[in-house]
Amino acid sequence: MKQPLSVMGLARRAGQLRWGYETAVDAMRCGECRLALTACDLSDKTKKNVRFEAERYGVPVAETDFTMEEISAAIGKKTGVVAVCGEGFAEKLKQELGAAGEREELRI
Repeated sequence: MKQPLSVMGLARRAGQLRWGYETAVDAMRCGECRLALTACDLSDKTKKNVRFEAERYGVPVAETDFTMEEISAAIGKKTGVVAVCGEGFAEKLKQELGAAGEREELRI
């Protein structure tokens, strides 16, 4: 398994991950979300909505090269949008995604 996906799995087991569009936006709204991630095969409309909400709440966004299927396999839940709530996990994922050469669009 690719390293960023492993980190996502660890974050989920640690209770530091929210998945699904509505849940991720709720995490942004209440200030829990430290990083939002989207799958590469997520619809353009949903990606745009995630970026809009993230910008509104000052949350960085990274569009990964992982498919919804890969993310879902890593965290055990079917989703294309993930909110990382733990600061340590968010920093680790930023490093891993950058090192892996992902299509990273970190916005603050």
